[in-house]
Amino acid sequence: MIGDKKGVGPLKKINKNTLILAGAIVLILVIGIISYVFSVNKKVASWQDKIYPGVSVYGIDLGGLNEEEAAKVLKEKLPNMILDKKLVVKVEDKTLELTYEELNPSYNPEEVAKEAMAVGKDESNFTKNSYIKGKKTTNVDSKLSYDEEALAAFENKVIDEVGVKPINASIEINSGNISITDEVSGKSINKEELHNTLVDNINSDPGNEAVLTFELVVEEAKIKAEDLTRINGKISTYSTSYVNTGDGRVKNMEIAADIVNGTILMPGDEFSYNGLIGDTTPEKGYEKANTYVGNEIVPDYGGGICQISTTLYRAVMNANIRSTERMNHSLTVSYSEPGLDATVANPYIDYKFVNTYDFPIYIQGSVSGGIANFTLYGDAEAMGNKTYELVNEIHEKYNPEIKYEDDPTMEEGTEKVVSHGMPGYKASSYQVTYENGVEVDREFIATDVYMTTDTIVKRGTKKKEEPKKEDSKKEDPKKEDTTNNKTESDKKPNN
Repeated sequence: MIGDKKGVGPLKKINKNTLILAGAIVLILVIGIISYVFSVNKKVASWQDKIYPGVSVYGIDLGGLNEEEAAKVLKEKLPNMILDKKLVVKVEDKTLELTYEELNPSYNPEEVAKEAMAVGKDESNFTKNSYIKGKKTTNVDSKLSYDEEALAAFENKVIDEVGVKPINASIEINSGNISITDEVSGKSINKEELHNTLVDNINSDPGNEAVLTFELVVEEAKIKAEDLTRINGKISTYSTSYVNTGDGRVKNMEIAADIVNGTILMPGDEFSYNGLIGDTTPEKGYEKANTYVGNEIVPDYGGGICQISTTLYRAVMNANIRSTERMNHSLTVSYSEPGLDATVANPYIDYKFVNTYDFPIYIQGSVSGGIANFTLYGDAEAMGNKTYELVNEIHEKYNPEIKYEDDPTMEEGTEKVVSHGMPGYKASSYQVTYENGVEVDREFIATDVYMTTDTIVKRGTKKKEEPKKEDSKKEDPKKEDTTNNKTESDKKPNN
């Protein structure tokens, strides 16, 4: 037991020395760490208002600069770098170039300098120290603002010059004879891929000139001859007449009908009258003719094209195809009963319909000899024994009022009708289905209201002039002979 106690003393002494040494080492490490952290913090603080080394914009080193200095450097160096850059598009054997100058680019050097300053500033101090030591590099993209219309124009130029547009199959119908011409496939570039690639490269380093290569892909025609074989006969027709109308109005009707003529609508396609006709300008050959503006009749370019839209509407309804957009005139028209017309006013009021059949529709239209006509062709066999007709029912008629206007140039008691009023109506339309000539269904379509216009009568307010009397010598009535008994007309002066 005594021997064991003697062995404890040296062990305690060794352990005590070890602990002292370990404590000293730990203290030294702590002091070292504190010193290092203090040094790092001090260094980081000194770079708080400066851009870290290794941060650049398009290869322009901004390290060590403050925001103001960086913005100044960017203003000096970026413009020439940007304007000198160009993008090269290669498609097979064709090459097209887009210079940045064409894009009219602009940028905000202050904003870019601010972004450069922000690089690494949200990191830990140790990461910031890595930036300061130049162990990290960052390129800040300078987002350019540019003329998007100029870019779109270049994209369209590429598509037009390198591609070959497909040609749709076509159909001709003369005197019931149907002839079909085959389609021709084309080649095109993927427009979305072209756009996205150009946008990505616009903001790339202007020091690197990009050569962008694209492949052409086969573009099939939308309308194929095989589809058109479903067209085997007439499925509907409708005509309206025009009489006592001016040459300008007839000319406008002819132009509009000619544009619609030959239209092919595939299943699911939507027809837009305004989309097809466009603006009725004199440059397109349109002339001034009477048209409705509100409840007034005024001359305007394209007057008369509503008769074409109305005629087409009736032909389409006779094919049992509903409208997706259709509106009646504000006043009644001579070529249609109330409730059965379709007005247009580009771009506000359109006439639209969708081909709801599973076969194509071919539209044939003409204006000649006082008749406007549209005939629709499709799969006549699929129509079966059914025919269709749009009919109206008039609910109310509103007679025009007579409005008088005083006219000081007309004598009292005289009147003159300046314009004859038009009655207004409230009418509904119904789609009637016949099978083997017998009505089997009647579907409500719409209720329309037409305004009245007043009859305007001018009423004279000018006073009648009394005949002028001549002064005569006073004579004794007793001395007056029969020569004084002349008629009133004999007494008027010769003017």
